[in-house]
Formats: sequence, C-alpha cells, structure tokens
Amino acid sequence: MNNDINKTSLENSAINDFLNQDLSHFGLTTYEVTRRLKNQKQYKSINNDKNILSIICNNLFTCLNLLLLVIVIIILKMRRYDQLFFLIVNSLNIIISIVQEIKIKKTLDKINLILPNNIKVIRDGCVIEISNSNLVLGDCLVLGLGNQIVADVCVKHGILEVNESFLTGESKSVLKKTGDIVYSGSYVISGLAYADVISLGEDTYVSNLIKQAKKYQKIKNPLMKTFSMLVKLIFFATIPTTIILFCSYKFNFYHLNDEHLLGICGFMLGMTPSGLFLLMSMISILGFIRLFKRKAYMKDLLGIEMLSQINILCLDKTGTITDGNMNVKKILKYSADDTINVHSLMANFVQHFSIDNNPTQKALYNYFNDYFNSQIIYKVKNLQAFSSIRKYSAIEFEELGTFLLGAPEFLLKQTNEILEKDLKKYTNLGYRVLLLVHTNDLLFNIDNNTDYQVISLILLEDIIKKDAYETIKYFQNLGIKIKIISGDNAFTTGYIAQRIGLINSVKEKSLNLTNIESEKLCDLSNKYDVFGRATPEQKKTLISCFKNNNQKVAMIGDGVNDILAFKESDLSISMASGSKAAQNVANLILINSKFDSLPSVFLEGRRLINNLEKNSIVFLTKTIFTFLLAWITIINNFLSKNLIFFPFTPLQLNFIDICFIGIPSFFLSLESNYKPLNNFFISDVLKKSGIYGLLISFNYILILTLYAGKINSFRSHYQISYLLTLITAFIFASILFMNCFPFDKFKIILFFSIMFIFSLLLIIFVWKIPFIYEIASAIWDVILIKYFYFIILLVINLLILFRINK
Repeated sequence: MNNDINKTSLENSAINDFLNQDLSHFGLTTYEVTRRLKNQKQYKSINNDKNILSIICNNLFTCLNLLLLVIVIIILKMRRYDQLFFLIVNSLNIIISIVQEIKIKKTLDKINLILPNNIKVIRDGCVIEISNSNLVLGDCLVLGLGNQIVADVCVKHGILEVNESFLTGESKSVLKKTGDIVYSGSYVISGLAYADVISLGEDTYVSNLIKQAKKYQKIKNPLMKTFSMLVKLIFFATIPTTIILFCSYKFNFYHLNDEHLLGICGFMLGMTPSGLFLLMSMISILGFIRLFKRKAYMKDLLGIEMLSQINILCLDKTGTITDGNMNVKKILKYSADDTINVHSLMANFVQHFSIDNNPTQKALYNYFNDYFNSQIIYKVKNLQAFSSIRKYSAIEFEELGTFLLGAPEFLLKQTNEILEKDLKKYTNLGYRVLLLVHTNDLLFNIDNNTDYQVISLILLEDIIKKDAYETIKYFQNLGIKIKIISGDNAFTTGYIAQRIGLINSVKEKSLNLTNIESEKLCDLSNKYDVFGRATPEQKKTLISCFKNNNQKVAMIGDGVNDILAFKESDLSISMASGSKAAQNVANLILINSKFDSLPSVFLEGRRLINNLEKNSIVFLTKTIFTFLLAWITIINNFLSKNLIFFPFTPLQLNFIDICFIGIPSFFLSLESNYKPLNNFFISDVLKKSGIYGLLISFNYILILTLYAGKINSFRSHYQISYLLTLITAFIFASILFMNCFPFDKFKIILFFSIMFIFSLLLIIFVWKIPFIYEIASAIWDVILIKYFYFIILLVINLLILFRINK
C-alpha cells in the first residue's frame, strides 16, 4: 500500500497508536503478580469432572457388592473355595466399569486440552505470552484480531470490534471503546486494544451463567430408569426372601449343613443380575470404540439409547446447518457507466482490507480476488474499514473517486423502484445484500447530504454444509421433528431452512422471539419450526415446552448460550469446535464437528438397545426362576416333612451363567441389529423372561413330584439338584438356539462352541471328582428308570419354548 494512504480505519489507527505507546504505563510488575497469585483468586476451569478416587469408590461401594461380600464371607467360612468362581465375573465387572469411566474421563481431558488458550499480557513493560491459568486481576491484556477474551476486561486504550455471538447468539459485531466492558467468551474481529482484567474465573459473567451447569448431568433415559428400578426391586426382594429361606431351615434342623448354606448363597447369587451389568459394560466399551471411530464421543454410552428415542431434534443454524462462512451468489449491476468494471473494481477494493473472522469480508475476498489483475491497479488515496457504527467500508481512488460498500438502508439516499424491488425480493429469499455506490466527493467530506450513484447489489448467501441435506432428510424420514433455535433473524434462518427442505413457508413457520414473553412460548412452540433472536433463557423455555408435550428432545449447540437448553434437554450434543463449557455439559461431542455423524450414533443406539433386549431376557430369566425356586423350597419346607435345600449352588449357577448367558450374550451383542426399536421393550423382556422362569419352576415341581416320598437323604437332594441343572441347561441352550436364528457362519460356530465347552466342563467334573461321579451315576440311573417321563419332560419344554419364541 502506498505511503500517502491516510490510514483512517479502526484497525490501522490502532496500529499506529500501539507502535508509539509507552508500555511502562500498562500492566503489572512481577512483584505485583506474585503477590496477587498468593492472595487472590486464580483462574479456575469450568470443568468439574469426577476424580479417579470417587470413580473407584462409586463402583466398589454398591448394594450389589455388599450382597456379594456377604456371600463370599459365608463361603470362606465353609472353606468351599471352589464355589468362589463367581468372583471372576463380578471382579471383571467392577474392573471394567472403573477402567471405562477413567478412560472416558481421560479422553474428555484430552479433548479439553486440544483447545489451549494462551494470551498476551503486559508485565514489567513488556509483552509476554502466558497460560490463562496464570492470569491475575489487574493484568493488562493485549487484544487483537482473532483473540478470544478469557476474562471480563475493561478497555484501557484502543478500539475493538468484538463478536459476542458466543454469549448472545447474535452474529453482528459490537464496537468497544475506552472504558467499555468486554465479557469473557467474546472474540476480536477487528482492532487492537489494551484491556485490564476486572474479573476472572468463577466471577466472570460467563461463569455466573453456567454455575448451574458445572456438574455433568447423566442422561435420564427411560431404559436405565427401568433397569435401576428393577435392580432396586430385586435387591429388596432378595433380603426378606433370604431371611425366610434361612428360617425354613433353622426351625427344622438342629444345625445348618454346609449344603443348606450353599443353597442360600446360590439363591442370593442367582438373584443378582451382575452378568447383565457386565454385559452393559462390555457393550458400552464396544459402543464407545465404534462411535470414536465415527468421530463421536459419548460420555454416558448407555445414553446412546436416548438418541434412538428422541421425537424432536433442536439445532442452531450456524455450525450445524451452515459452516459459518458465506459466498457471493450473484451481482446485479444498475449503473450505465461502462467505465466502471465491478469485478475489477472490487478486486482492488478487497486487497486493502485484512481477512479476519468476518465471514462477509472472507466471502468478498475469496470471490473477487480471482479477478485481480496486477496490470490493472487503481491508486488508493484514502480508505475506511467496515465499522458497526457506519455500517459500510469505503475506499477513495485517485482517478475513479470514492466507493462505499455496505448495508443498503444506510447508503440508499434516493428512491429507486427497480433497486428497491430487487432488494425486497432477494432479502426475502434470505440473501445478505450489500450495496456498492459511488460519489465524486472526497472520502472525508462525505456526510448525510452526500448523493450516491448506485453501482450494483452484491448478493451473498450462507454456505450450507454438504452433510446437512442428507442428515436432516434422514431424521425426517424417521418421523423426527426438526426445530431450529437461533440467535440470528428468524426469517434469514427460515430461508436457509427452506433451502434444505425443512419448511415450506418462511412466513408461516418462522418467528422472532424478541419481546415475546415466556408464558406465550408454549402456545407458539408447536406452530413454528424456526425461532430467531432467541436468548439462552428462551431456548431453555422452548425445550421445556416440547418436553411438556411428552416429547423426547435432543439439543445441538456449541456455545455458552446453549448451556441452559443443554441442561433442560433429554440429550445434549456439542460440536468439538464449540466452546469448552458446552463440551463439558454435553452428553455427546461430535469430534469432527460434522452433523452427519449423528445417523451413525442413532444406528449405534438401535444396535445397542435391540441386542440388549435380546440378551437381557436370559439374565432376567435367571433372576426370576431363582426367586420362584426359593419360594417353592420355602413352601415345601414349611408345609412338608421332606425338607429340601435350594437346588442350585453358586458353582452350578456360574456354569449356566457363563456357558449359556454371559459368553453367548457378549458375542451376540456384536450383531448388527438395526431394526426399528420395540416400543414395549421392558414389557416384552419381562413377559418372555417370566415365562422362561415359570417353565424352569414347573420342571422343578415335576422333578419333586417324581421324587415324592423319596427325599430322605442328601443323595436325593443332589440328584434333584443336578437333574434340574441339566434341564435348566437344556432350556437355556434352546433359548440360545433361538437367539442365534437365523444362523450364519459366526452363530453356528458360537452355538456349537458353547455346547462343547459345557459338555467338556461337565465331563471334567464328573470324571475328576468321585463324589460328583457318584451323583451323576445316580442321576443316570434315574433317567434310565424313568426315561419315559424324562423324554416327555424334554419334549414338553421344547414345545413350550418354540411356542414362546413364535
């Protein structure tokens, strides 16, 4: 740029002032900083995640583990160490849960560290760069283009244009002069200034806004609520039943035999759905890995289920539908003067202004710079950068005169019907419209009386993300309503929504929320799909209104102004490119900040829930038949002289649990099961598992009937116990067979491997342990003697099982 250019723009004047400024009058000394670090509050992160010790304690000290501890103490007292096999599964469950939560915490910490915030301050008369954690009250920040402001500051010298959309949701810039307050979270789009820190950390405006959002809020999804309720119900049913079962022995025996105590331990172990928790943990880890590969990070993996159940998806325009940038769509020429080439003129125009965070300036430069010709350079005399006060930028060429580019309502002085018609037309279509005018007056002589010659209209449009069309269409096809809640103008946002096929009529479906009372929002929430000029409080109110209509609501955002809505929504989703505060509160973070990651998360939720439904049936079947067998035993002991103990020991239950429940459930959970979710998930699971539990109880009653009058020794008890174990294994093998249907190569290998493992374990225990061999021989004798009844029993079981499955 020529030396005779009078640099009157905000940024260039600030540069001159800064070059000649004595820095000794600004900032703190090292002594003052040291003293304030000791005596004053330091910067604190808004991240408030759990520490590792609390994670370990939360997983160790549970009601379930307390019950297991009682079982372990009883078995250790009897010195029956072979019965402690169940500790492997339960210890693995605890370890996996702890490791999973710690890994998730560390992963989130890494995501936070991806966004370092180093700042420039003046100390001892010199400009140095420090971490925001070392900032103290009274520090003088050096703020320039692109800086994000990390504390509330007061401008001491210079002029800034800042974007406060981080806080307000509105995209227009705000001018800040000496004495003005700039809030943390804003960023500089133009100018230079020195600013003193007046509050930081928890005392800033932003921190006061998000205090209620400091702690991570777990997803309150219906499925996990129901499972938690079932676990509590099981726990409270186990305690009195255990006492009654114990009393049924205590009042009828002079002393308790070890087998009676083992039966009680078997009952308590059978009632605990620890295998289900292990399965959930394993599925969660696999889901976490799958999602991370798809550039999505879920803090609570079982929260994926909530995304599969949402009815309304709320999102902002910028960062979700649009990428925050613009492009030049069209140029309309109105001047008959052929000496003015708009493209060549604008190519020279854009060379003299810096490209910063202003999307309009970027779009103009990217478009017109292609037309720049070094052979055609217009000599510049004066220039003015864009100002939010003037609403235009200007440049004075020595030969061509002065050209102004900006908002039409500030530059249009005379009535021009053709121009006004086009202006109304393209504004209504959602375009950003800039007016280029010309005057022969000198730049510094321009005032309100200056007449302009209209040269052209430059039409700009927001760039819609490539993934927005398909992603929104995907959710619409699933019957999910899309609501746009933005800080920008509702009609501008509405036309973008119309471009992607979200709405048909901008006027009928778009609403600006300025001056609209919260009480009226609920009545308007169902009528409109696009809401503009929304404050953080209004966003929260809208989410609440949707939920009051029995809707499940997910909210996508990236700024501090979205936090209140995040806390209110059923599922909160943040872009990794957004604010750190939003990431801390969000349940789901899209690491690549791409909207098209959501369908993958949605399908992962379907896979998780469908496989969990299929596999949770067998886990709850074990709990139900355990409960029923205990009460059959109790009733028999109180009403009959032939006393029996609970038919399963911990070791027997673990064989069935591992072979037919745990291992196959884990591998079947890998299945790509993306069918639509069953709306009656819990009722179907309880219905099927209840029937299977009744079937096993029915077999127990039949076996007791076969032994009627012959239960007079422990040998008879062992025969009943192991015969019921075989029949229970047969029933679970049949359930596994049906769960594997339709068979493929993987499922065939899985099924026969499980049968081989169970048979191998059975042979080992029969032939290696003489006592069990004797029992097995006795059982075989019973089968040979009463084979007709045994075969009938198996056939009846098969018929009932296939009928249930059908």
